[in-house]
Amino acid sequence: MRKLFLVILMVAAVTVSGVTVDRVAAVIDQQVLTVSEVGQMAAIRFFARDPGESEDDYRRDILDALIAQALRLRDVERFGAPDVPLDSIEARLQQIQNRFASMEELEEVLIRAELTLDDVRTLIKRQLQVELYIQERFAPLVFVPSEEIEQYYRTTWTQQRRERRLPVVPLDQAREEIRELLRGDRLAADVERWTGRLRLRASVDIYAWR
Repeated sequence: MRKLFLVILMVAAVTVSGVTVDRVAAVIDQQVLTVSEVGQMAAIRFFARDPGESEDDYRRDILDALIAQALRLRDVERFGAPDVPLDSIEARLQQIQNRFASMEELEEVLIRAELTLDDVRTLIKRQLQVELYIQERFAPLVFVPSEEIEQYYRTTWTQQRRERRLPVVPLDQAREEIRELLRGDRLAADVERWTGRLRLRASVDIYAWR
């Protein structure tokens, strides 16, 4: 009942003269994500979009990403968020800009989304703080034994190379490439488990994403 009352208050807070100007997308404990926030992230293409992905699926993926980032950032801030170099922020901003035909197009989208480039830099900084924390906390613990590398080389790696009609180089030449690939997969799995634990400790309710 308390949660329902809280949601009613939040909806009322974004309603003017009986006309809803925004809606609640999700509630993480008492943190609110709105549909307009999801729309802003979709408009500026903050998150990469899979080829052929529908607008509805893209917006749902954005909301899931925002929820995960909010949970992770709260945990990061408990231990002290790492500093982010300005050049890293600008490099990520360039990646977003590259999703548009020109800087002018991005600037027009920002105006319609009621965002500034500094707003985007702030969003990027939060994202990079989480990524740096992951690299500091989880990455050093990821170990891939030689046996796994050799097994992957004999099976998946070799098969994929043949399917793509690419040369199958000796294991010694492919070892580091495979090691990094398996490390990336294992790190992603560790991050998902971490996020799952954070989500279990929080109260997360999803209402809409468009």
